[in-house]
Amino acid sequence: MPNDVTVLIPAYNEEGRIAAVLDSVTAYGADQVVVIDDGSTDQTVQEAEQFPVDLIRHDSNQGKGAALNSGIHYVRQSSYWLFIDSDLINLSTGHLSKLLNPLMEHKHLGMTVGMFTAGGKINVDLAQRYFGILNGQRGLSQFYIETLPSLSWARFGVEIFLSKFARHKNIPVDYPILEGLTHWTKEEKLGLYRGFKYRMQMYKECIYAIRHWQKHV
Repeated sequence: MPNDVTVLIPAYNEEGRIAAVLDSVTAYGADQVVVIDDGSTDQTVQEAEQFPVDLIRHDSNQGKGAALNSGIHYVRQSSYWLFIDSDLINLSTGHLSKLLNPLMEHKHLGMTVGMFTAGGKINVDLAQRYFGILNGQRGLSQFYIETLPSLSWARFGVEIFLSKFARHKNIPVDYPILEGLTHWTKEEKLGLYRGFKYRMQMYKECIYAIRHWQKHV
């Protein structure tokens, strides 16, 4: 693995889940790991503090796009970037390498988008198959990071914007398969009712990004 690799991990109320992610990420040997706590009200921060990471804290929940934006502005310069969700299950250092290696081997690539397969949750695997544009596991080259406008508006639509913007700028993207990787669903984390409401809010923000991403270019 080359030097100058930064991992950004946005997190909001991921107590009991973020530690497993940080176990794998900190074992990877990246130059810098940054957790952006987006106004959590549980023990997410306390769990993150047990690991050798930089920690950014938002006083209130501003959304995933704003969290990633804060991380980018905090680090500013890195040859390679990995965006990793804080609620993954079965994350390994091999998954991180699959996101990073295509960027190292093909310098024209601006981004990789990891695709789940056979992760053990049929609903998650199907969503990844048909809506892979929503996947938060991404690798980015510095030249693509430098082209990005602010992501603060995007909330859960940030992945849609990253993909739409790459196509708009004719920046090549690769789609490595991340075998065995999955994540906790909203319903598993919050219960059926609250999880469903949270999912509907996520879809609303994604639809906004699909309809209005060009306003933010």
